[in-house]
Amino acid sequence: MKFEVLTLFPERYEAYINSGLPAKAAKKGLFQIKAVNLRDFADPGRGGRVDDTPYGGGPGMLLEVGPVDRALQSMDRSGPVILFTPRGKTLNQRMVERYATLQNVTLVCGYYEGVDERVALNLANEHVSLGDFVLGSGDLAALCLIEAVTRLLPGYMGSDQSAVEESSNLEGLLEYPQYTRPRDYKGWLVPEVLLSGDHGKIREWRRQQQELITKQRKSHE
Repeated sequence: MKFEVLTLFPERYEAYINSGLPAKAAKKGLFQIKAVNLRDFADPGRGGRVDDTPYGGGPGMLLEVGPVDRALQSMDRSGPVILFTPRGKTLNQRMVERYATLQNVTLVCGYYEGVDERVALNLANEHVSLGDFVLGSGDLAALCLIEAVTRLLPGYMGSDQSAVEESSNLEGLLEYPQYTRPRDYKGWLVPEVLLSGDHGKIREWRRQQQELITKQRKSHE
């Protein structure tokens, strides 16, 4: 089985696969990890930078859609393309068991404030969350999924894992979509309200999106 991971820190996966049971399993050829450095696909002239400020204002930085798209185009993607996000389906043992039957899984790690929403809408076909907490990067989430899946591979070891609940913020609402430059990428447009400069309308839109996304997610529980 092969895990393709889109990351800013490939060295984290080298350390993982060179220690303990993962090292033994990898030597037996049970699985492999291909860590792809997102900075290798940054826009020319940006010195490897792959993030920018959110349209509509707000704290933090977002990963840009362009570098993520180009990186994924260079990868296999014969299996699911998984984006780690608090709005995703909470990882549980049934999902892990399904992933363990596949030959290839592609994992997209988020950083900073998050990832341009067009990655979720157009590039990833599965959205996964570990639970109701915040991580500094998607690498730990990716390693958790890899650990859970590889333990089920024949010749490694098997174990059951309790299902976890879907996450939400303190108000019970999931996060609203966010976007950054460019405003038009392959015809994937940033909502006009975020470009309006009207912060009242932006707050209203974001609240509406939170309520809509939360309702949609809870209806599938």
